[in-house]
Amino acid sequence: MQVKRASKSLFLVTLMLLASLSGCFGEDEAVQEGIPIVFQIDYQMPEDVVLRSGEWHEFQLLGNGRAISVPTDVMLFIDGYIIPNGYAAVEGESINGKLLLTPYVDEVKLTIVHDDGTGDTYELAVTNGTPIVNGKEWMDKMEYITNVCPDTTQCGGYINRWMGSPNPAFERAASFFQGHFEGLGYETHILRVFDHGNPAEPESLNVIAWKRGRDASCVQGMGGHMDIMFPGGPPGGGTYEGAYDNTGGTVSMMLFAKAFVDIEVECDTFLALWSSEEEGLRGSNAFANNECDYCLPTDKELRFYINMDMMGISYPAVKPTGEPYPYHAWSGPDFDPDVQDVEITTVLDHVHRNILEAPMDLRIDGTYGSGCDQHWEDHEDLVLDVHEDTFGRSDHVTFRDLGAQTIFHLGAYDSDYSAYHSPDDTLDNMIEMVGGVEELEKSMEFVMWAAMLEFMIADQTPEIRNVNA
Repeated sequence: MQVKRASKSLFLVTLMLLASLSGCFGEDEAVQEGIPIVFQIDYQMPEDVVLRSGEWHEFQLLGNGRAISVPTDVMLFIDGYIIPNGYAAVEGESINGKLLLTPYVDEVKLTIVHDDGTGDTYELAVTNGTPIVNGKEWMDKMEYITNVCPDTTQCGGYINRWMGSPNPAFERAASFFQGHFEGLGYETHILRVFDHGNPAEPESLNVIAWKRGRDASCVQGMGGHMDIMFPGGPPGGGTYEGAYDNTGGTVSMMLFAKAFVDIEVECDTFLALWSSEEEGLRGSNAFANNECDYCLPTDKELRFYINMDMMGISYPAVKPTGEPYPYHAWSGPDFDPDVQDVEITTVLDHVHRNILEAPMDLRIDGTYGSGCDQHWEDHEDLVLDVHEDTFGRSDHVTFRDLGAQTIFHLGAYDSDYSAYHSPDDTLDNMIEMVGGVEELEKSMEFVMWAAMLEFMIADQTPEIRNVNA
């Protein structure tokens, strides 16, 4: 690690003298000539720290008027809330915070700004860590859920999750998912709606987990549908694993719930697994348009919603031809195709372009099979199809219709994924299509980090409001 001098202040001399010291802040042994250590990471001097990519790191900064500035690919958290601009000043004696590196960071430069305007830049070493949301954990949970065996400690066999008729397999899976959220400490409910009056055949059955925010006047959420296409369903005849559509999105929500335990949120937040998406978005509509203690509140502003549906067979995964699979992330509402309508589009672009540094102009020699409703002439050969659009066909439409700003994540589908809604939609097939387990893990990790960062930043972006507000 190198320290770049912005001034020849006594403070810098002191830092050099204290480089070998470590321990708790404020202890007598951590003081040199009456001057305390002013900046530590993970209870160490910056010179001694090796940061782990994808993981949390704690820091403390002492001294009223000092400030910390982090690069774009390092997330800064104070009191559990993300600071989107990556800059925080000490007001009082000190600030305690956390740093979260993306999995794609290979070097970190932090700047400490002093109250006299001078600053010190620290170049910190980085090694590979275990990201708080990662592809390997996703794969492990996918294998557990989709595999059937006699030993339930090794595999759950939570397959055949279709709605519309009495289905013990769906009820069993829903109870498993509910237990996951409850085990993490969330206020969790199963919402059953009997639109046709027959208690033996619920129209929808959703798992809803709530995390309370500091502003009781607003609400926001993330979700994905846990049901799969019923037998005989179009266009492929239905499925039993529904690995891509949408067990993958279901597992991503389970991992987000685990990660969000360590953050605070501005608004009351629901993390949801919907049912009956394959039968007309009935599950999310039941949550949004019914009155119950854990349904969508009508007296709060619905700010935004992020949807996870059919991902992983997408950039950076490649087809057998060597071309990358398409990666879709569409924000909305999109009232006018010629202008940006909602602020969440700025967050969407910033996450992909600046934080994850995705190749936003990467194109293939040809066209993809299907894509967005608008701008398709400009996007038909674009790998990272990330923009504002009117595209529907999933649960984000329920909340977009209520004025929420939305983001919808989607990978290959229709003609780019031949197993769509068919018995071939299995985890083994997904692995084969992308060329191996590691490739699928990398693709899922990328889109999960994109969605997680979008949520965290949108949560602390006041301009993201209901379009009817």
